[in-house]
Amino acid sequence: MSIDAASCDRSPGCPARRACPRGAIIPVAGGPYPGALGYTVDEERCTGCAICARYCPGGAVRTA
Repeated sequence: MSIDAASCDRSPGCPARRACPRGAIIPVAGGPYPGALGYTVDEERCTGCAICARYCPGGAVRTA
């Protein structure tokens, strides 16, 4: 899994992040609020279930 920074809306209430059962979507460090600089996928936590991709309204979560 990966997150396309250009498609990510950097929402502090990221639906994909909230949907991830393993907490694998994490905010990039820094910025005035969590997610202000975007999100990344913690590969050690990610199982590849793709639930996050279904919940991402901007289609920023990539499965390939």
